[in-house]
Amino acid sequence: MPTQLQLRKVLPISQTVLAVAFGGWGLWERITSINDSWLGWNSTLRFHVWPWPFKFAVVQNIPAFLIGLLLSWPIDSFKPGLPEWVSLLPSLLLVPLLWYLIGAWLDRRRVLGRTSGENVALIFGVFTAVSLIVAVSSGWIFGSYTTFIPLGIVYWIAMAISTYLLGRRWARVAA
Repeated sequence: MPTQLQLRKVLPISQTVLAVAFGGWGLWERITSINDSWLGWNSTLRFHVWPWPFKFAVVQNIPAFLIGLLLSWPIDSFKPGLPEWVSLLPSLLLVPLLWYLIGAWLDRRRVLGRTSGENVALIFGVFTAVSLIVAVSSGWIFGSYTTFIPLGIVYWIAMAISTYLLGRRWARVAA
């Protein structure tokens, strides 16, 4: 009998790699564009430049991002002037924990027969596609530079509710 892929091990690694890759790419684009501007960091430009790779990393990991911001707030107050990437480190450190908890929850559901591997793959495919759509379209559809954060929150809530309802439906069909 083949062993099932343990999501509690795979998801933290894969999602952390994605967060580092896209978040780092987005921060690099942000820093480069602000430094290349004649206005620089002392202008309001830093409030308006949020590249889509950074938005994608944030939307994909919004619970870790928000809790990380709460943790970095005292650090920024105690030691102001730290680089932006240092302020985001608590968020990055919470990404594996977030995805470990999600993976463990999904593993339990699969052991109980409430979710199949195909359903999990479908959920993650839709989750990633919609995260990308939210990240790319949030600024030009809604007209604000930071709408990706409230949209990410609403999206995570909607995804949690729909996953719960679909799980109940799949459990009824399997029974």
